[in-house]
Amino acid sequence: MRRYLYFIEMKKTELIKLLIKHPVSIFKKGIDAQQEKLFIDSLISDYKIDRLPTIDLLELFPGFEETLTTYSFLEGTSLITDIMLLKKLAKSYPECNYLEIGSWRGESIINVSEVSTHCTSVTLPPSEMNTDKRYTDVHGVFSKNAKNLTEILHNSHTFDFNTLDQKFDLIFIDGDHSYKGVLNDTKKTFNLRKDSNSVIVWHDYGVSTETVRHSVLKAILDGIPPENHKYLYHVSNTICAVYIENRNFSCYRTEFPTFPNKKFSVQVKAGKI
Repeated sequence: MRRYLYFIEMKKTELIKLLIKHPVSIFKKGIDAQQEKLFIDSLISDYKIDRLPTIDLLELFPGFEETLTTYSFLEGTSLITDIMLLKKLAKSYPECNYLEIGSWRGESIINVSEVSTHCTSVTLPPSEMNTDKRYTDVHGVFSKNAKNLTEILHNSHTFDFNTLDQKFDLIFIDGDHSYKGVLNDTKKTFNLRKDSNSVIVWHDYGVSTETVRHSVLKAILDGIPPENHKYLYHVSNTICAVYIENRNFSCYRTEFPTFPNKKFSVQVKAGKI
C-alpha cells in the first residue's frame, strides 16, 4: 500500500488528469515516493537522523564571493552555488589536487581547474551513456581543452581507483546518484583523501537546497565509518553534502520552507561558444 501514499494528497480530478496524460511517469513517482519513504525509515532506524546538520555558507566562507567563468543554465547542471562551493574549497589549498566522479559537460571541473594544480575526472565513456547521440555529443564540451586535467573514461562501479596512485585534497562525487552508485563511489574514494584536511563533496544530497534526497544520505552514511559521521554536513544554499574535519561549526536544521538569512547579488554575462 505504501506506493499509493503519493496519491493521497492529490485532488481526485487532478489525479485523473495526470493518469490520462502521464500514466507511466505518475506511477513511477509513486514508486519513487515509496522508495524514499523506505530510506527515511532506514535512516531513522539505523542512524536516528533524517538529514545532516547544516553549515551556513557564510560561516564556511565569511564574505562569500566567487565568479564562475563557465555555466550553461541547462538541465543536469549543478547549481551555481554548488560549483562556487567547489571553487572556494579548491582555493583553500595552495596546490589543490582535485578528483571528480561524473563530469559530463565538464562545467564543474573546468571552473575548479582554474584554481587547482591538477584535476582528475573519472566519468562514463560515451559508449555507456544514454544512447541518444545528443547526450554523448555534449560530453566534455566545456572541459576538453583544460591543460591540467586527466580524464579517465571508465564506469566508477568497475574502476580500480588504486590505479590512480595518488591522494586528493578535494573530491567531488557527482556520478551515479542511485543508492548503490553513491555507496560505491563513497567507499572507493574515502581513503583517497590526502590527509585530515581533505574534503569530500557529494552532489544531489538534496533534491533542492531545503529538501533531502534520503537515498543519497543513506549511501553516504553507509559508505564511511560511523566514527566519521560527525564530520558530515549539508552546506546551506546548495544541494551538497560535505565531509570536513578539523572545524567547529554552529549548525542548524534546514527544512522547507526556510526563512532566508542572506541574499545574493547576481550578474550574468553570456557569450557564444
